[in-house]
Amino acid sequence: MGSFFTRYNIEERSRLVQAASGRLPADIVIANVNIVLPHTEEILENHSIIVKDRRIAGIVEDESISKHISRETLIIDGSNNYVFPGFIDLHVHIESSLLDPVGFSKIVLKHGTTTIVADPHEIANVLGVLGVELFAKASVNLPLKILIDLPSCVPATDPAFGLETTPHVISDKEIEHLACFDNIVGLGEVMDFLSVVNASEKVLRKLKVASEKGLIVNGHAPLLTGGLLNAYISAGIMSDHESTSYHEGLEKLRKGMWLYIREGSAWRDLGELSKILLEKSDCELCAFVSDDVNVYDLFTQGHVDRIVNLAIEYGLDPVKAIKYATFNPAMRLHMEDHIGMLAPGRIADIVFSKNIKEIEPHTVISNGEIIYYKGELKKTFPRYKYPEEALNTVKLGSLLENLGFIPRIGEANGVARVNTINVQPGSALTKRTVEELIVENGEIRSDPSKDIMYVVVADRHKGSGSFSVGFVKGLGFKAGAIAQTIAHDTHNLIVSGWSPKDMQVAVQEIVRIQGGIVVVNEQQVVAEIPLKLAGLMSIEEPEEVFKKYVNMVEVLREKYGLNFESYFMTLALISLPVIPEVRITDKGLVDVSKGRLIPLVEEFFKA
Repeated sequence: MGSFFTRYNIEERSRLVQAASGRLPADIVIANVNIVLPHTEEILENHSIIVKDRRIAGIVEDESISKHISRETLIIDGSNNYVFPGFIDLHVHIESSLLDPVGFSKIVLKHGTTTIVADPHEIANVLGVLGVELFAKASVNLPLKILIDLPSCVPATDPAFGLETTPHVISDKEIEHLACFDNIVGLGEVMDFLSVVNASEKVLRKLKVASEKGLIVNGHAPLLTGGLLNAYISAGIMSDHESTSYHEGLEKLRKGMWLYIREGSAWRDLGELSKILLEKSDCELCAFVSDDVNVYDLFTQGHVDRIVNLAIEYGLDPVKAIKYATFNPAMRLHMEDHIGMLAPGRIADIVFSKNIKEIEPHTVISNGEIIYYKGELKKTFPRYKYPEEALNTVKLGSLLENLGFIPRIGEANGVARVNTINVQPGSALTKRTVEELIVENGEIRSDPSKDIMYVVVADRHKGSGSFSVGFVKGLGFKAGAIAQTIAHDTHNLIVSGWSPKDMQVAVQEIVRIQGGIVVVNEQQVVAEIPLKLAGLMSIEEPEEVFKKYVNMVEVLREKYGLNFESYFMTLALISLPVIPEVRITDKGLVDVSKGRLIPLVEEFFKA
């Protein structure tokens, strides 16, 4: 687990011991700082930190630092700032930022994050084992420690259920192979809860491999309670990040699960779950995670620092808030000997902030190296060269010309009672409602007065020609159409809109740019974000991706009065058949709780 930085190095430790005793000079001395100790919930005022190579050699009082200094020692005057351990995000999908691992690292380090646990099941769904290997290789030599959870559910549901067309399957054999990489620490969120509670041998074999390889196992159990939750945990799954209510989170804690408190871009649970943190004097099994955070929020609000600041706003003590983003995550990873605290022998991941009541990182040291100094980047981030097969993943074949956007029921006129996906932007959950829609010449029409629009999901991986058409209510979209290749978790093509002609133009543009997000109105592309890497991420510099994202946000807000940030991720989840209540895949509508396809039309009344 994580042996690429936890491996014991005799020469390194010898230098560290000598630096700690003053027999070798420090590489860096950070003087005149107030050191936050999350593990004891204390602040040591007017102390200094001794750094040798990539680790901390000691914490000393300011007047004791002279013996650790030589001409080669870099002395940083902390100016009575607060310093605390680098933040640790226990669960994040880099792909959701629209950045690749290199671009993501550059931005989150600026905000004080020095370690993440990435679950690359998005790229794994598109590229299979190759996708995971690319993430692992692209993460090597980056100053951000990118630990990896191996995707447990690729695809998200058992192909035997026939719920969607999936390009890849990662079985226990592939997991055993991938576990050999140095930076693998866990088995990613086990989303197929139906297979778990039914004791599916396929799932249990994956859990067995994780146990044998010493990997932590992470869950995905929205709304599971009572006996079903007992069964889920009994399989050996000990964390969950899907709790959205006080009672749901508390039940999982009481049953021994780690409660990952999620505060992402499209769904934000900290407000509700902070009630647990404020009620309990301490929560040993709680940690903050971002899960899915987009490039816009990373640039404008931050990463884990944003979550910590919000927790402080909700009334949490600043030191305790920092603890849930540093020490507790390190404990969960069994890596408290290396990260999560500022103490001798630990990796020198050190974040500076002038104020502890409102965290604003300005200087960030990771692995003993200055990455940002007073907001200025001091480190070069080399780009990774991806193979062509990872950059050309949109394969519609003949479907490009034959994709239908309007559901049909015979040739008559009348009224259809239609199963509809009811969404609320900002929430991961959906509701099934039965809506009455007009049928003209057999075509079931959308209804702007009810905010019910067309939605289509099509296979983009195999060129199989498989697609389905349905309706979504409550998305609040006012332009002609939006198409994207981000459609969790299989990431088929999803397009939603009012105008079939606009939907067709959007699909054609997606094929031309080989993945991304495209908005069309009156058959003109009004904004787009190309995402060539697996159709999920840009390989451009993060600043350029941010500019394109901002352009899309501004165009949609100014021209159409739309709030893009929340409904983009909401649309991306409409095709994920593991979160209740109803979803749509290329095979049709899915009743998630029953794990089966359901008809689009319940009844038809002929005029």
